[in-house]
Amino acid sequence: MEYNDRQDLESEIKDNSQQIETLGESQKEYQEDMESLQEKLKMLKSSKGVYANSDNNLIASVEAAIQTRETNVEECKEKIGEVKTQIDSKLENLKKRISTQEQHIKKMENLVDSLNHKDNHIVIEIKNQKDDLDDAKYKSSGLLKIIEIASALAVGVGLAAQGIAELVSSLQSIGLFR
Repeated sequence: MEYNDRQDLESEIKDNSQQIETLGESQKEYQEDMESLQEKLKMLKSSKGVYANSDNNLIASVEAAIQTRETNVEECKEKIGEVKTQIDSKLENLKKRISTQEQHIKKMENLVDSLNHKDNHIVIEIKNQKDDLDDAKYKSSGLLKIIEIASALAVGVGLAAQGIAELVSSLQSIGLFR
């Protein structure tokens, strides 16, 4: 997609930023939930005596919550990857536009130089094109930052998934999870 005006580009960047922020908040909530569940299991493991029906219900509840969180983590990871792919594509298109604008500006500068006549209108147009180019470069750096954030979130999701696997393994080793 090529952007014909800066507002379109700014809107796209804002939308992508909001998606990344929402996914990051969801991941944080999932992580907090997981920590709470781990604390409940820790308390259950440390209690001694005969297991009551309520303990079995708690174990079933924790197992179901773990399964839900594992699914949520994977979905969040997939969504982050999708947004990152979209941003990569937009960044590539923006780079192409920047290159096109640089060529256009160079042609206009050469034309002004060859005429040896610096018409004020042409100088203003060149300045406007340079301003647009600078703005596009600035937006490009913003997209790079969003990609970095998305990559960091994906790593965080991977770490959370590893923690889930360890928790499930621990539950299986003590016979609380099949």
